[in-house]
Formats: sequence, C-alpha cells, structure tokens
Amino acid sequence: MTSSLRASSLEETLAKARAVAPRLGITRVTDTTWLDRIGIPVFASIRPSARRGSLCVNAGKGLRPAEAQVGAYMEAIEFAAAEFVSDKWGISFLTPAEIAGQEFAKFDFIDLCPLLGRRISPDQRIPCVPAADFATGEQVMVPAELVFTPFREIDGPRLFGSSSNGLSSGNTHLEAVVHGLAELLERDVHAFHLLRDSSRLVDLDSVTGHAAELVRLAQAADLQVVLRSTSNAFGLPFFQAYLLEQEDTAPVAIAFGAGLHAGRDIAAVRAIAEAAQSRLSHIHGGRDDIVDRHDYFERETAEAEESATARLRAKVSAGDDPLDMGEVDDLSVRMDSIESVGQLLWERAAGVGARQLLTVDLTPFPDAGLHVVRVIAPGLESFQHDLQRVGRRLVEHTAGQSSESEKEAVV
Repeated sequence: MTSSLRASSLEETLAKARAVAPRLGITRVTDTTWLDRIGIPVFASIRPSARRGSLCVNAGKGLRPAEAQVGAYMEAIEFAAAEFVSDKWGISFLTPAEIAGQEFAKFDFIDLCPLLGRRISPDQRIPCVPAADFATGEQVMVPAELVFTPFREIDGPRLFGSSSNGLSSGNTHLEAVVHGLAELLERDVHAFHLLRDSSRLVDLDSVTGHAAELVRLAQAADLQVVLRSTSNAFGLPFFQAYLLEQEDTAPVAIAFGAGLHAGRDIAAVRAIAEAAQSRLSHIHGGRDDIVDRHDYFERETAEAEESATARLRAKVSAGDDPLDMGEVDDLSVRMDSIESVGQLLWERAAGVGARQLLTVDLTPFPDAGLHVVRVIAPGLESFQHDLQRVGRRLVEHTAGQSSESEKEAVV
C-alpha cells in the first residue's frame, strides 16, 4: 500500500473489518474528504458506545480512498478492543521491584516510562496483566495501564496515563505487531524532537513518488506545504508535515502530521496524510480530543492565539539549506516481506537499548481474521506535551544537554 504494509489486499481487509465492526459498536464509517478542499482521502468511523476516556470518532487517511476507509475501520476496532473488560482479564498486583524482577523480564521499571514527577511507594502494588515476549513466547506481567485505554476500573496510582501508542491491528498477528512497533519508534523520535528540534526543511521540488502527489493536492488547494526530516538514532526515515493556511487567523491555520517507516515514501505519505486528517478532524468537529487547544486559548486572548500561530509558522518554515529528499535514509530495499520489515525495525530498536518486545493479544473475535495487539518495547520513549512520560534515555539526554535554556525548556 502507499501508507502501510498489509498481509492481505485492501478489499479483503475491508471485508473483514466491515464484518467485525457492528459487533464492536461501530455504527458507521463515512467519507469526510469532501468537507475540506484538499482532496486527500480521509474517512471517519463512529462508535457511540465508546467509554469515557476513549474515542467515539476515529479516522483513517491515505493516498487512496480505500486505504483511508480501511484505516478508519481498523483504528476504531483497535480502540474498541483496548477497552478493559473485567470478566475477560485476570488482574495480578505487583510492586515495581517485582515487575522488573520477573524471571523473563529484561527491563528496569523506569524503562516503562512512568509519568514525569509521579511518585510511588516501593511497596505499592500495581495492577498487571500478562504479556508475551514476542521472540520466545515467555510470559511477563506488565502494568495494565500500559495495555488498556482507558483503564479506570481499579483504584490505584496513575503512573502512565492513557495512550494508544503501540495499539495496532492487522490481518495477521505479525502484521499488527509490525504496525505497533513502527508507531513506538515514531513516538520515540518525536519525544526527542520535542526536547530539541534538530529537523531540517525538505526541498519540495525533490519530493517524488506518492508523497509528491499529496504535496500537489495540498498546494492546489492554496495551502503551503512544509515537510521536515529528522535524523534519529534508528537511522529510519522520519518526517513531520505541516499544512499551512495563508492567514494566521484561519480556523485551522496549521495542521500537523508525522510519519516513520522503513520506506522513505511511505513515511512521507503518512506524515502528509496525517496532517490532512488532522485538518479534517477539526473541521468536522467529531473528535473527542480536539477541544484542548480551544479550551487553552479561550482562557487567553485572540491576539495570543494568532501570535502563537505566527511563531509556529515561522519556526517550521525556517531553513536556509533545504535537504534534498534523496539524502533522507531509505531502507525500502529491505522491504521484501512483512517479516523482513519487522526484523529491521526490531534491530533498530534493540540498537538503542530496547532489549525486549512484549505483546498483549487484544483480538476481540478470533474467528474474524483480524488481530489486535498492544505492543510494548521497554526502553523506547513516549514523551508528549499532554502526556509527559519519561524513561532512562530521555533522562540521560536531558542531563547531557549543555544549554541551560534547553534544560529550563524541558522543565
């Protein structure tokens, strides 16, 4: 596909998803592309029964309408499967030392990236569920909060917050794991980017392939397209895409998307298409998680929002020496199978110190031909503005920064 890897065709995947959707409360998947003027395909899925803390509306994007439609179905299926159901799961309670001290665990508790500043007593027992070591199948107990979203049913300290990072689906278990691992790597790169922006502007004239098609669509809609690339510890192509209106006062003046993949073109397509998806999520107003920005600036002035937009526009557009797209790492030559891509991604994760890949099977209906997993790779970072989780590598990175102003910015 242009934006992902699948073990089955789009038609086969869509047929499976359509059959599963009603059983999970997904009532409708609709084309929202026409609500915007760009023409980059975006679909929205509707699940009215979603629990508080999850999402009632999910989205999918891609170069082709069928990819966006499948993406919307699959994301809704993932979120439905990730809701905690007490009678399906046995909960065990372990202390942080017991979690890290398990026979088959290959990580320290900090490698799970707890929330910044969150404290826990050494004898505090944390609700856990079993995960499987992807390489050996050996059982390792992991905090339930890292598996389910939301996880509110059991009293106790909130150490990790609610996140969909590593939540993924596929036609096979392996396909789902590869998608989840790619997302973990993407969020890791973005975490370091938030602390120190080392990205470079990409020369749009050098962009080719499917990504160039998306650039042309956005530019034809009178939007400025900004594509930036960040070198990273994994040596994998990682892009950030921004779609900018001409005026800072526009309702959706700047939309953002990110993408990482072994294939350079796929990574760029994912970033640009996600930016288009972000625009549409605000335009149709269906997402539960888009009100934070509105609420923040409602407490400020209109000038403050416009000023913030102008500063962001100037920052993301800056670059005196644009990068040629051909200079960005591209490992698509190693993409001869989903297995090879999975092996490549795991090699790169292990190269920064991630020693174990854990999976929790969340597949709701084993007979449906679709698999849902939560992928956990202790040692990979997951820091976001609104969910500030920090692990060992990010702590060491922060401690090693030479600039006092950078340290203050982190704090």
